[in-house]
Amino acid sequence: MSQENVENIRAGFKAFNGGDFDHVLDQMSEDVVTYRGTPFGDTYYGKEGFLDVAADWLEGFTDWSITPEEFIDAGDQVVVRAAQEARGEEGGTPVTASFWFVYTLRDGHIVRLGMFTTEDEALEAVGLRE
Repeated sequence: MSQENVENIRAGFKAFNGGDFDHVLDQMSEDVVTYRGTPFGDTYYGKEGFLDVAADWLEGFTDWSITPEEFIDAGDQVVVRAAQEARGEEGGTPVTASFWFVYTLRDGHIVRLGMFTTEDEALEAVGLRE
């Protein structure tokens, strides 16, 4: 099942980048919990909460994309290192950054999504670091 989870998350990134938000939302449970780590530390609930996080994340950028670069199979969790590229809405300044996502899946659906700025935070969230 864990390799299937990795493939589901990989397909979700492809759909998200292609603008197919329905596919992304279909992957999520109705009561999905989305958590943003440091420096935010906030939690959102349900699919609407995920959409709120996504809208906040994209605000102020144009030509935004996110490319998954590494997938770590952690059983019912999948850790993804991803590179973000965008341009600032005002002035067009290029912005690049790496982020770590932790997906927890149950019965093929995402029940929790954690967003982290460091590998250590992400790996700690799945119990791979102390």
